[in-house]
Amino acid sequence: MPKSRRGRIAASAGLSLVALTLVAPLASAALTDPADPAPSPSDRVTDTSQLPSGWQKSGDRIVTYDGDGTGLHVLVADAADAYTWHTAATLSEPGIETDQWIGQTCVTGSGDRAVVVYAPRQAVNDQQAFQQGAFAAVVDLADGRVTKLPELVSLAYFNPGCGDGEQAVLTRPQGDDTELLTVDTARAKLVRQQTVAGQLTSAVPFGNEIAAARGDAVVSVDAKGTTTALARTGGTPFRLVPDAHRGLAYQVPDGERVQVRRVTSVGADQLLGSGTLGSLAVHGNGGRVFVTGQDAEHAVKAKELPSSWRTLDVPAFAEVSTTGSLALTSVGNGTEAAGGRKAATADTAQPVGIDAVLPGSDSSVGFKVVPKAAAQGTEQSPALSDGVHTDSMTPGDDDPSTSTTDPDRACAVTRNDPKLQSLQPSTAQVEWATDLAVRGELDVRRRSGWNGSELPSYTPQGLFPSTPLKGGGRVPAQVMLGVLSQESNLLQASSRAAAGESGNFIQGGYYGNAGSVHTVNWAAADCGYGIAQVTSGMAKADTVYTAEQQRAITVDYAANIAAGLQILQDKWNQLYDRGLLVNGGDPKYLENWWLALWAYNSGLNLPSSTDASDPWGLGWFNNPANGLYPADRTMFLSSGYDDARTPNLWTYPERVLGWAAYSQQKTDPATGATVRAFTVGDWPGGAPAAEPAHDTFCKPAVNDCDITKPRKVEGSSQPEGPCQRDDFKCWWHQPVSWTDCTATCGTEVLKYAVTDPEPKVAAPHPAACSSRLPANALIVDDVPDTVKFRVGSANPCAGERNWRSRGTLTFTFGSARQNGATVYPSKIDFHQLGAGFGGHFWLTHTRVPAYTDSVVTGTWTLDREVVGSAEVLVHLPDHEANTPSAAYRIDLGDGTVVEKTISQDTGGKNAWVSLGSYDFKGTPSVSLSSATADGTGDASIAWDALAFVPAPVPAPVPVKR
Repeated sequence: MPKSRRGRIAASAGLSLVALTLVAPLASAALTDPADPAPSPSDRVTDTSQLPSGWQKSGDRIVTYDGDGTGLHVLVADAADAYTWHTAATLSEPGIETDQWIGQTCVTGSGDRAVVVYAPRQAVNDQQAFQQGAFAAVVDLADGRVTKLPELVSLAYFNPGCGDGEQAVLTRPQGDDTELLTVDTARAKLVRQQTVAGQLTSAVPFGNEIAAARGDAVVSVDAKGTTTALARTGGTPFRLVPDAHRGLAYQVPDGERVQVRRVTSVGADQLLGSGTLGSLAVHGNGGRVFVTGQDAEHAVKAKELPSSWRTLDVPAFAEVSTTGSLALTSVGNGTEAAGGRKAATADTAQPVGIDAVLPGSDSSVGFKVVPKAAAQGTEQSPALSDGVHTDSMTPGDDDPSTSTTDPDRACAVTRNDPKLQSLQPSTAQVEWATDLAVRGELDVRRRSGWNGSELPSYTPQGLFPSTPLKGGGRVPAQVMLGVLSQESNLLQASSRAAAGESGNFIQGGYYGNAGSVHTVNWAAADCGYGIAQVTSGMAKADTVYTAEQQRAITVDYAANIAAGLQILQDKWNQLYDRGLLVNGGDPKYLENWWLALWAYNSGLNLPSSTDASDPWGLGWFNNPANGLYPADRTMFLSSGYDDARTPNLWTYPERVLGWAAYSQQKTDPATGATVRAFTVGDWPGGAPAAEPAHDTFCKPAVNDCDITKPRKVEGSSQPEGPCQRDDFKCWWHQPVSWTDCTATCGTEVLKYAVTDPEPKVAAPHPAACSSRLPANALIVDDVPDTVKFRVGSANPCAGERNWRSRGTLTFTFGSARQNGATVYPSKIDFHQLGAGFGGHFWLTHTRVPAYTDSVVTGTWTLDREVVGSAEVLVHLPDHEANTPSAAYRIDLGDGTVVEKTISQDTGGKNAWVSLGSYDFKGTPSVSLSSATADGTGDASIAWDALAFVPAPVPAPVPVKR
């Protein structure tokens, strides 16, 4: 596997342009022609005579925002400072690349704090990302202190919602329900999370409760989640604003018109005015309510307005300051994706043009603000952990003894995170991606949430652009296919996952365990990821790749191929710079990649900067003259596929070119015949004719190597060989030529055109999407509801999921004390697969109880009490579950435990299996351990969903009179 590898940080992906209604039109100030005699806009009001009297002592404040590639800028201006603009914060997340951050804000009653929702622009392209993929933060507007909140929320226009005090409400949909998150902004802390039935919108604090719109009603929600209708309306209410008199302003559509209404906490509802839909809007802050619109003064009954209400003769959708003394009519920088007028620079904050009016006067003013990209707000949100959203993990994700993931790992991306599963490609998909990648055309769009991940939209070669080869040309497809064959057997995911199924990434030495299931040695971890086994940049401490790139390398075979290709291209260029060319250096010939393949695997030892006589070049390990390899070997695979049984007899370049010439083999599912996995290269006289002799890279004058003088170094484990150095630094560092490539060398053969779509693959083990259980079944799935099941870009369970998880599955993992630390060898043989109920289950192999370091125990716990009889059913997946001794321990809720042992072999079917009916007396739980009396590591044991089905309550028997 490649050890010495380099990657490079990719430029922003080529992202689709999406018209965002939340982006305001470009400010006219930003479009001012330099030749225009009008005064140049400033970051403040330069003519203070335009301001109302007493402005120096005014508490009025205006807060707005604008986004670019550096973040979402929260901009603030105070009347007392002649509305001089400054950047309170710039919000972004490390590792997420985007051309534009988007979001919105609300200001608390004091005007001292803003609550901000923000996300990369790509989040609007995907339903899940839009509803549950935005970050949230509290910004102190005085000192710019940013406190990021630990939950992901919706990007909907009404989020966040501020009240008349210092609390705010954030929302996110949860299936058919809505989760409401109450924020105490003074403490910058979430103080309540509650899930309410139905789809609630426009939620705001309202007294001690929450007001929101649900269907055709304005409702209040108390601390227990109980909802009470405050007003019934003819349409869906929106834009709720609390006032200072225990009332609530809101709007309601009425055909082509819109009503402005007010309801009190006791349910008194009043129509205050109406106008053409879009001509009026309500805004508010600190108990003040502003009705904006060019005709607002005549559209509402001004005399009936409460004292804290005002009409403002400004455009309906203007942004209003805290006291209504300033209204922004336009905000923009001209680089927003919606406008696309000019290209943004990803690392430079773009100047923002702002147009404003002073209500009640004829005065208008233009501002030009240059945000500070380095303002507070760039630290990682607690809603992320190591680049992974924390809600993707099981409870206890910070504790390695209970987390399915590895918080103590050495590598960048953890195993066993349900939202970071790798899709196993078919060999057709691998060849397609390779054929496109070598031509720089691997631009298939991965939409947000691809394969169930939390990744934003990207393209593989947008994240990992093809690197031009020095001297021209490109990598032949068969060279790259040979690399992928040798690195991973064309697998992106664990070999437990079939093509079209997801699982953990295939990894090389992630636990540093040298093959032992009882050893974890993080110091020896080899962080090779996926089909190309990308290593460099994939350690936890590495910064070569962003977190987004690391996750894409993990979950997406195409992105992994693009990253591996980039590394191989870099190796070619590194050698080219030092004149290390093969057979004249034309890259179209496969044999001419020999030295680059050598470097791809074991790296290039660079010349000393202080001693020119020091050895340098390509290491001895992969030199064909090395005595580690039998001198009488023929070309890898040229004698037959039995060679693949003993690949250790050949160097890395030999194996790669052997695969390029003969391909891996696969079984055709339609015919059962053995066929080539991919198209092989073309050799005029057969591939062996172009192979170099074993001593080609062995020259006494170049690298102290002499094939005529076999030598054994005293005390070394290395065999007798031609290297004449005790330290084995017989490193090759010269150009080389051994054949006329025009006559003998191989060239690529492409199967796919750049216009060919990505080949499809059908998952062999379709998920069980619907429960098929009684309607009152209480299902506890093995992962949270936030984990979404997808196969690539498809959602096979769309419209079929008719259940919600009503509890949690938690694990405890067997540990050992090694090298002075507590480690968890039980996780080495712990796996996830994207199949079974809902598209996910866990598995390991049974072990005898004495192997305490290998034992895994999972416990399903219901989220409520059950009193009375209920049947317990366990879902078993159609594969990777076959132990005859699955012993389930059922806790009846009062400490009484009943054990039930079953076989998990269902004969290849997804099936619900009954564990029996029991009389429960509290909160039930069920545990399953991998420790069994017959556990030898051969039988697999799985944790999927579990269900409690309460017995129906008998109808009362009528009493005869």
